[in-house]
This record gives sequence, structure tokens and C-alpha cells, in this order.
Amino acid sequence: MLDSSVMTHSDTHTMDAPATARPFGESERTRFHNLLKLAAESPFKGERSAALAAADRLAKRHGMTLEEAASGGPEPELPKQPPQARRGPHQTRTRDVGRAVHIMDNWVANDKARREAAMADALKRGLDADERRKNTVQPPRRSASKRNPYSHAKVLLKETSLPMLEICSLTGLDIYEVVGLKLKMRAPKSA
Repeated sequence: MLDSSVMTHSDTHTMDAPATARPFGESERTRFHNLLKLAAESPFKGERSAALAAADRLAKRHGMTLEEAASGGPEPELPKQPPQARRGPHQTRTRDVGRAVHIMDNWVANDKARREAAMADALKRGLDADERRKNTVQPPRRSASKRNPYSHAKVLLKETSLPMLEICSLTGLDIYEVVGLKLKMRAPKSA
């Protein structure tokens, strides 16, 4: 064990200056852990107190209490934000724009809620029932006796000069499907 009466120059220097909390290095952490283990497990009272005193000195050298050091070190300090000037044209404008956006968001949300409540009331009274039926009309189903719409569209693309929208209305395909068929029917370029 170390004799507490023998002090090195670095020990006296660290005791004079107030230490700022800094974490242990790897070797110091191992030494601190071993000192605490010895203080907890030693059968001799003098050895336990000497180990605890050495661990306390090591913790104080790093600017920590014994409890802080045993828990893993000091809490890391969050970086300080530089104080921002509260006054100035850019802060005033930013604050005003923020308030306006917030007010507008609230206005839009309240307006949507009013509209939804009015729609729910109108539906309960049976209003707009005719309009809703018009919007829910399903397209007529294709019967099995009709021609396959893809082959029909291919024939129309090959043999006629009908616009693609007209072919869409005749076959029931959407414009993307008709354009895809036209592109697939092109002759590959020879190199």
C-alpha cells in the first residue's frame, strides 16, 4: 500500500489548485476499481481504510467525489448555447412570421373541423344524397363475350390513327396502359 505521508510534486500541485472534473484514463480507472474492490473485500480493517482513502484521493485528483467516481465519472456538460440577441430586425421579423404561421395553422385546422361538422350534419339530414350517388357510379363491367381490352387496344394502335384518349375510352384502359402498349409495339432499333 501507498504511504499517505509521502507526497510527490504532482500530488501537492493538484491539492493546491481546484480540480475540474475530468474522467479517468484507462489505467486510473483500473486502479480505482481495484482500490474499491480491495476496500470492500479485505479482511483487514486498516487495509480497507487505506484502500478507501487512496481511492478518495484518486477521485479528488480528478475533481470528483468518491460517489461520482464510482458511478462512472462526472456528468458530461452540455455545450453552452451562445446567448442570442432578443432584439433586432431579423429576430422581430422571424418571431412575427412564426406567429402568423401558427395563427394560420390554427385557422386552417378550425376551418377543417367546422367543414367536417357541417358535412356530418348535412349527411344526417339527407342532403347531397343525389350528388353522392352520382360520384359512386361504377363503370360498367366487361362481359366475357367482349374482346380482351389489351388485344383490342393493340389492334386499334396498329390499324388506326385514333388518338390515345379515344382508344382509352373504347377499350376501358387508362392512358398509361395504352402508352405502354404503344411503346412495347415499337420495332427495336437495329445497331
